[in-house]
Amino acid sequence: MKIVLSPRTEKQLRNLPKFDQIAIAEKIRNLPQSQQSGEEKLSGFPGIYRVRVGNYRIVYKKLADSFYIVIIRHRRDVYRLVKDLLG
Repeated sequence: MKIVLSPRTEKQLRNLPKFDQIAIAEKIRNLPQSQQSGEEKLSGFPGIYRVRVGNYRIVYKKLADSFYIVIIRHRRDVYRLVKDLLG
């Protein structure tokens, strides 16, 4: 399975502290192998999932042959942004 980051997500990842970048990148790399590792379906958004990495959340959409990373943000901001982007 392929992992695709949106341009917005790449920018969000680059702006995080280095320690958090490493932890999030590791979690993203392991998404296809361990799909059951803490992922939760976002209610109200079909096909959209989230996974926790410390105080950050990775929001992604599962496609037939890939994972499309939509947002990487701090937990206090992520759900408002998901609602604005996808709602």
